[in-house]
Amino acid sequence: MDIKLKNRHRISIALAVAVIITASFIMVRLYPYFENESVRVEGNSYENYDFLRSMVQGNYVLALEQEQLKQNGVFTPFRCFFPSADEELRSNSEETKSAEGETDGLDENTTRSEYLRDLRQGIVREYERWNRRFAGIRNYMDYQVIDEAGNVLSGQKGDGLIPNKQGYVFQAVLHYDDAGRLDVEAIQGENPSRLINAIHQVGDMDPMEQYYQESFLYELGLKFQPPKSVTFAYGMTEKQAAAYEMSVESQYGDNNVSESVIKIFLGLACGVGIIALIFSCFDVTLPDYSRMLRVPFELVMGILCGGVAFGTGLTGLVANTNQGEILNGLLRANFLPGVATTMERIWNLFWWSMPFLIVYWSVVCLRDVFRIGLVRYFKERTLLGLFWQWLNQICIKLYHYLFRMDLNRHSNRAIFKIVAIQFILIAIISGLWFFRMGALFLYSVLLFFLIRKYYLEWGNRYRILLKATRQIAEGNLEVAIEEDLNVFEPFKKEIQKIQSGFKVAVDEEVKSQKLKTDLISNMSHDLKTPLTAIITYVNLLKDDQVTPEQRKAYVDILEQKSMRLKSLIEDLFEISKASSNNVTLNMENVDIVSLLKEVSFEISDKIEESTIDFRWNLPDEKIVLPLDGQKTYRIFDNLLTNIIKYGMPNTRAYIDMKKEEDFVTITLKNVSAAELTFQPDDITERFARGDQSRNTEGSGLGLAIAKSFVELQNGKLFVELEADLFRVSIRWPVPE
Repeated sequence: MDIKLKNRHRISIALAVAVIITASFIMVRLYPYFENESVRVEGNSYENYDFLRSMVQGNYVLALEQEQLKQNGVFTPFRCFFPSADEELRSNSEETKSAEGETDGLDENTTRSEYLRDLRQGIVREYERWNRRFAGIRNYMDYQVIDEAGNVLSGQKGDGLIPNKQGYVFQAVLHYDDAGRLDVEAIQGENPSRLINAIHQVGDMDPMEQYYQESFLYELGLKFQPPKSVTFAYGMTEKQAAAYEMSVESQYGDNNVSESVIKIFLGLACGVGIIALIFSCFDVTLPDYSRMLRVPFELVMGILCGGVAFGTGLTGLVANTNQGEILNGLLRANFLPGVATTMERIWNLFWWSMPFLIVYWSVVCLRDVFRIGLVRYFKERTLLGLFWQWLNQICIKLYHYLFRMDLNRHSNRAIFKIVAIQFILIAIISGLWFFRMGALFLYSVLLFFLIRKYYLEWGNRYRILLKATRQIAEGNLEVAIEEDLNVFEPFKKEIQKIQSGFKVAVDEEVKSQKLKTDLISNMSHDLKTPLTAIITYVNLLKDDQVTPEQRKAYVDILEQKSMRLKSLIEDLFEISKASSNNVTLNMENVDIVSLLKEVSFEISDKIEESTIDFRWNLPDEKIVLPLDGQKTYRIFDNLLTNIIKYGMPNTRAYIDMKKEEDFVTITLKNVSAAELTFQPDDITERFARGDQSRNTEGSGLGLAIAKSFVELQNGKLFVELEADLFRVSIRWPVPE
């Protein structure tokens, strides 16, 4: 090797050692900082988010315990918080037992029952987690469960009601109304507003949301049912607060120092990795100098993860050093104080150098991907690539040896060639023993007839499959394959899916024909009314005896009816274009908060005339989405106009908007003036109206247009009914 190249390698190794020792030295020098971090505690522990979360989840624990006392026996979390689902699951289990041997409709019921069983297991796991968290704070506070009449049902405080008692440094009274909505009736602490926000953040969230499947997401009976018509009161005296602070102080200090050590270690590890990448650019041939730098990728990543995990686990070394345990041990071994201090530092430097050495080595190993290229690196420096090359060579040899032949379609000849290959293979294995050749010949004959038998059976199963597909092609969607198709069994399931798909298509076509009929009947009625009025008043204007005042009144009515006719025709064109995806969207960044406020301002006169009290709960910050501003304006206008038209006067309507992770949800709720007798999915169809008598000015296209425009902009619109409560929800994804 060139002397100059050797010197470069030596310099690279010396620089690596210097970087590793420097990073280790920095970690050791930061020990006093870590010691200060271990004793730093901010705020009261009983006002932390974890404490408040445990307290709110304790409501569910106490609610279940109260139900168990009431029932005087076992009352499961699933039955308590999912009563409808529990009853349905038990009913399905009984029906399944009684319907053994019958296959019609069982697949759908089985899928739903499996989902309910998974949901039951999920609530059990969540309840155990709530119980563990609540147990950590339960003994450090007073609590009571109070009914609507003010009677204490259970609790840990016997002398009077907690809400009326003084002397608590922390107090919270949480009430659930008859609909299960959480309300903070009283709160006491250093920062009440923050406490209320934190409590609502936990209490207003569905704790089982992660377990729901999309197909059952909007079934109210399969959603978590919080406690109802009950109050939970909590109080913590100064003595109890001090005891709780002492219980968490040690744990908090350990967690605090661990968090600081891990953050700084990861930061230094990233710095070591960046420096290693830079230094490796000046000596790109260093991996050729040592096999230790040409380790396969999978092993490098495994060792790197292990090294990082080892480094994050050295928090115990920091704690033992700061507490003097290592130094005291050396002093007890009769080392001089100066020698013991030096040995302690060397000991810490040694252990911290291990993870930094692994990080530096891993980066140098991975750096070769830029030198030799990704494809070559995959082939030469990964276990998967090496295995793939070996397997590829074996497969190619086997392919050339066995499968590169032109087989005749006649089954006997194809089987004969396969048996001939088997004969050759077995003959090679058998060696040159003469007496074994006769037995081998007999084995080959038997194998021929055996394979031929299975070949014919597969042919029969294939013909059954082919017959079924022909019947489906001829329109028979009820054909059933009862036979076991063996290797063709997966095709049976696919055929069943095809049958289900055809049935859905037929149902959609029937529904489409019904919509066409509705177009003729409903629109003819809606267009005929203003058109008849126009004809009538035109005839009245032809009368010469009409006074100027009457003529003006007739003209005003004609203008009103013509505008009504124009609006109906425009709505018809809009829904026709939306249904055929013939709408041009002008996508731009739109602040939907400002847009909704603008729509409300434009129709403020109609809102005031309606006597409906609109309650707006909109975010203060902007929410910008890529939408068509005009179409989105039409969506909001249609939905708010629906509330004004069909809402009960002198009631309240709620318009909420909130941002949840990757989605923005807009919810509009109002009380309907008329009884809601339709299904939620039907009202969003074309020409469907809440006013079945069709006496109002609506066209039956408002919600259909809104839903089409929402879906064209990658959103979803849902309608939910609860008694006379009408709720519309819109969800738009938030771009990354």
